[in-house]
Amino acid sequence: MMTNEGLHSSIERVVKEIDEFLKVKDEVREYMIKHSRDIIREAGYVVTDIHRGDMDSASKRLVKLREYVREFLSKLKDHPELLYSGTVYGALSEYVEAEVFYSIINSMSIIDRKSIGVHPVPYIQGLLDVVGELKRYIINLVRSKDLTKAWRLFRIAEVIYESCRGLDYPEALVPRLRRKVDIARNVIESLRVFLTDIETRLELIESINKLRR
Repeated sequence: MMTNEGLHSSIERVVKEIDEFLKVKDEVREYMIKHSRDIIREAGYVVTDIHRGDMDSASKRLVKLREYVREFLSKLKDHPELLYSGTVYGALSEYVEAEVFYSIINSMSIIDRKSIGVHPVPYIQGLLDVVGELKRYIINLVRSKDLTKAWRLFRIAEVIYESCRGLDYPEALVPRLRRKVDIARNVIESLRVFLTDIETRLELIESINKLRR
């Protein structure tokens, strides 16, 4: 039978090991929180540059952001309870949104998940969020009377929604999935009405102008 002194020593040793373990986890957690915010901020700058038409700046920011995300994921790889947390998913979905939005505007293509090295969940979250950014970009195209490109981008947004709308998984597995799909559907429906209305008006104006000649 273990003596009181031996029992005390054994418990102290176990608690000390747990304390050291938790200190490391807490340090990594603090790192995760800070750098998640940094990723969200930098991804936002990329999106803003794209809307401003400054693709050169957006490209340079993305190069730095990719490296930042790689280091971030490397730091968390041995801490799955943090790596697969909502905080990390939220930051990575913003990064995905920036990457996909840039690839669409730059080359009318959608960068795939493996190319940017993120988990499927934040990828699908970020992909759906791109639909909203495309709406904003399309509205600006309409203002500049570039309906051809506006419709091309609308088709891409529509494909994103159509491809994702059949996904049906619990909130615990893919947070906010149904909400994001519903938002994307509303954006697509309103955009279709908006573009059709604008196109009809422009055709009517053109017809009236022809009659006046």
